[in-house]
Amino acid sequence: MIASVLGPVDPAGLGTVLAAETLLRSPGPTPKSSGAPSAGVPSSAPAGAVEFERAPVAMPMLGRLLMGAPNRDDRTLAEPDAERALREFAAPGGGTADDCAAGGRAAGGRAVVALAGRGSAATPEALARLAAASGVTIVRGVAPAPNHGTDGADGADRDPERIEAVLLAELEASERPAGVVGVVPAASAGDPMAEERIAAAAAAALRAGVALVLETGPDPETAERSLAAIDAAGLGRDRVLLAGVAAALGDRVGGDRGDGVPGSGIGEGRLEALLGLGAALCFDDLGRIPTVRTVVSDFEIALAILRCAELGAAERVALSCGIRRKHRLTAFGGNGLEFVDTQFLPLLGRLGGDEELVAAAGGGNAVRILARRPAGTREEREEEGKEQA
Repeated sequence: MIASVLGPVDPAGLGTVLAAETLLRSPGPTPKSSGAPSAGVPSSAPAGAVEFERAPVAMPMLGRLLMGAPNRDDRTLAEPDAERALREFAAPGGGTADDCAAGGRAAGGRAVVALAGRGSAATPEALARLAAASGVTIVRGVAPAPNHGTDGADGADRDPERIEAVLLAELEASERPAGVVGVVPAASAGDPMAEERIAAAAAAALRAGVALVLETGPDPETAERSLAAIDAAGLGRDRVLLAGVAAALGDRVGGDRGDGVPGSGIGEGRLEALLGLGAALCFDDLGRIPTVRTVVSDFEIALAILRCAELGAAERVALSCGIRRKHRLTAFGGNGLEFVDTQFLPLLGRLGGDEELVAAAGGGNAVRILARRPAGTREEREEEGKEQA
C-alpha cells in the first residue's frame, strides 16, 4: 500500500504519478520599503524592477518571468492555486476522469508526491484538504531540516538519532502520515552535518518501510557521496529516487555547434554515470516553456528516457513537473501539472517508446518505489544482503 494524506491507497488503482512536486509555497518575508532588497532585487534597483517584483502575476508578465525576473507573487503557491492545478491534472479542460481515459490518457487515479523542502509551505492539513477537493492522491514528504534534533538556538547539537525520531513520528502518524522521506538535500562540502542528516533520513525510511527522495546535486559525484551515506544507514538504493536529474545532466559549456558558440544539452556520459549509481531517476522539471536559458529540453529528456530503456533501466524512470513558480501553472500561461499526461507521455510514444515504457515512466515505476514495505533495521538489511549474496 501507499500512505497518502487521506489514508492507505492501493497502488494498483493509480495511473499517472508526479513524483516530485511542491504544490504550496511561501515567498518569504515582505520588503519593509520600496527600496529594501527583496529576493534578488537589490536596494539600488530601479523603481520599475521593484514595482515588477511586487506586482501580481498576469499573462503580460510571462516573458519577463520566464527570463527570471524576480516577482514575489510568482514565488507564491497558495491553496486556491494548488487546487485549481490539481483539478486540471485530474481532468484537463474540466472533463471527467472517464473522458480523459477515453481520450487516451493512462488509466487509473492520479497521484502527486508533495515533497518537503524546496520552499514548501505545505502542512498535513492543507494537503488533506487539497486531496479531498481534487480527488488526486497526495503522498506527503517529510525531510530533515537543519535544526532537526537541535537542543538550543545555536544549533550546536544535531543528534542523528533525534533527527531520525522526528522523521519517524511523521511517517508513523495515525492521521495524515507522511508517505515518503524527502526531498533530502545532497551532501555539501560546506555543510559538515549534511551526510549525518542524510544517513538519519535513510535510517528513518528504512524503519518505516518507505522510499527516500534525494536531491541529485550538480553532478553524479555529489550524488555518489550522498548515496554512500544512505548505504551506511542500510537503505537499499532501489528505495532511493534521485530528484533534479535534468539539472545534473545539463552541460551548457559543452556541445560546440561548430561555429565557436557553446551549446546546451546533456553532458556526455552523464546519463550513464547517474544510471550507474543504482537509484531511480526522477526527471522532475518537465513542462518549462523553452527560452535561451534552457539547457536540457523536454525533447532531450524524452530521448534520455529511451536511452534508459536501451540500457535496461526502464524500471528506474519517474517523472514530474517540479513546479515552484506560479507562471508555470495553466491558469497563468504555463503548461501546468497536466503536461506529463497531455504532452510529454504522448511525445515519448511518438519517439518510439512502447506502451510498457510509457506506462512505467508515467507512474508504474513510481508506485512500485513508493509502496510501503515491511519495516526494517540496518542489521536486518545487512543480513538480507548476505543471504542474497
